[in-house]
Amino acid sequence: MSIKTPLPFVLSALFALHGQAEAASATAMQDIIKSKLGLSLYQEVDVVLNGSGTTRQYLVYARDSTWCGVTGGCMLFILTNSSDGWRVLSRMTLVHLPIRALPHLSKGWHDLEVSYSGKLPDGRPALVTSRMRFDGARYPLNPSVPPAEPVERPGGQIVLATDSPIQTSTPH
Repeated sequence: MSIKTPLPFVLSALFALHGQAEAASATAMQDIIKSKLGLSLYQEVDVVLNGSGTTRQYLVYARDSTWCGVTGGCMLFILTNSSDGWRVLSRMTLVHLPIRALPHLSKGWHDLEVSYSGKLPDGRPALVTSRMRFDGARYPLNPSVPPAEPVERPGGQIVLATDSPIQTSTPH
C-alpha cells in the first residue's frame, strides 16, 4: 500500500530543507571567514568562477581597518571549495567595489574586473579598473601592476557591489 503525499506538501518540505541548508551553509561560511581570515566586518558573495562549475567560490571583501589601506582600497579574498574543504585561492590588495565577473575564461576560470585608487594618464587621481586573469593557480595579487591589465570601460556583471550587505562575525 502506498501513501500519496500531496505535491504542495512535498514542495513545502523541500523548500524548508533548502532554507535550513542555506542557513547552515551561511553559518559555516561565517565561521570560516572568522577563523581562517580573522575578519569581523566584511561583504561576501557566493559565486562560481570556474567555467566547469564543479566548485563554488566565495568572494570576501574585508571591511576591517586592518585590511584596508589609506586610499580606501581593501583586501579581497577568493575562497574555493575543494575536497579538503574551503581554502584561500587568492587574495587581492587595494580593491574598491564593485567587483565584476567577465564571461571570458583564463585557464578555465572567469576573469574579474576590480578597481583601485590610481591615476589617469594626465596624473589626476581616479578609480582605475583592471582585468584580473586566473593563471592556473590563482588570480594576481595587485590590480595596479602587471599581470593585471588596465580596462578602459568596465563591463562585466557586478557580483559584489558597494551596496551589498556588510556582514559581521559574531564572537563564539
